[in-house]
Amino acid sequence: MWANALVVPEFGLSETLEEKKRGNDFLQLIWGTSTVIEDVETQVYLKKLGSELVTYSESPDKHFDFFFLNDNSINAFAGPYGYIGVHTGMLLSSDSEAELAGVLSHEISHITQNHLNRFSEKTDKQTYIMIAGMLAAALVDNKDASQAIAASTVAGTAQQNINFTRDHEWEADRIGTKMLSKSGFDPKGMAHFFEKLKDSSNAQEFLRSHPLSINRISDSMQRSSRKIGKYRDDSFEYLTIKAKIYYHQHKRIKLEKNKSLNLYMQAYDAFEEQDYQQAKNYIDDLLNLNSDNPTHILAGRIYSKLSELNKAQENFSKILDNESSVYYAAKAYLDNKQTAKGVGILKGYLRANQGTYQSYKLLSSLYVDAGKLDRAHIHNAEALILQGKLEDGIARYERAKSITHSQDLFDILTVKIENLQQKIDLYKDLSN
Repeated sequence: MWANALVVPEFGLSETLEEKKRGNDFLQLIWGTSTVIEDVETQVYLKKLGSELVTYSESPDKHFDFFFLNDNSINAFAGPYGYIGVHTGMLLSSDSEAELAGVLSHEISHITQNHLNRFSEKTDKQTYIMIAGMLAAALVDNKDASQAIAASTVAGTAQQNINFTRDHEWEADRIGTKMLSKSGFDPKGMAHFFEKLKDSSNAQEFLRSHPLSINRISDSMQRSSRKIGKYRDDSFEYLTIKAKIYYHQHKRIKLEKNKSLNLYMQAYDAFEEQDYQQAKNYIDDLLNLNSDNPTHILAGRIYSKLSELNKAQENFSKILDNESSVYYAAKAYLDNKQTAKGVGILKGYLRANQGTYQSYKLLSSLYVDAGKLDRAHIHNAEALILQGKLEDGIARYERAKSITHSQDLFDILTVKIENLQQKIDLYKDLSN
């Protein structure tokens, strides 16, 4: 088995229409669970970390997207078309950013090595669809979340079918460790995390779908121990995202040895309790110690609530290449009755970058406030499309088209609708 894990098979790396369709179906399942963490900073952090790791993968041009899901179990999964989910239990149980990056690298490697596609070639299409439903079903206990999640009823009899093979696991370990090393993370992060899994009752889902053995842990430790050098420290983004998720789950701050993190969380707690003056006191102290992105974003949010818009935007403007900062800068303008400026800054960012679901929803709200309902419907459509809801997206485009007074916009919408309908028709043909 060890020898097999050292051989990477040859295969086509470009995504097929079938894979894109499966990915769109799976994307709807993920959002249908109602467990996706919608906090913008949390989303942006994971997508940024995942995208950085992908650049060091063996297929950096493949499609990927990343989601945190609100679930206490220690789990992560790789779905079709590069959709990767990480449970909050996985994040909270990590002791370093290298461990989280190790899990992501492992899941990315399942995609780059086409493990899902190679599995699907050995099964019929219906089994593959059932597997996607079962992966999503593991995320929720809400029976009404989605009709597609009814596939979970067969989980007991078909559990063995969703397991990656042991050869796949060894391969993902090896390639993921290389990614960690290239990206500057401690390559032992993956091995350390897997070592903790074997003693955790919350990791059963992960262990069922990613079979783990003592030999695998030992091999990972030996492989990573050969890597030497100075590795990346935990980023302040990682520390604050983890601390905020803990805060929202336990309704209290977990005090740490890190003074900056404690000040950040004291400011965040006061902000959440709407004690904005106290939050300002903490954030001012933190600004004297720390100039990382989360500090400036929280400072901007606090000053916005105190109607100190200039100071808010001064903090946001320091990191306008970060979607979270742009999002909250636009929201600050909306909250302080300067809608046109909010539209300008967020629209400019989204023209140049693929944004999150929340950014498109906020831009839609800004246009509603500005009285431009045709554009509000357009950006609502973009948000729906990001959830895989293509037909709902068309319906929103149609509403925009029916009320717009701009011939240019009417023509643009006609093309958007035609292109989206063509994609839907192609997906339907594949299902028949």
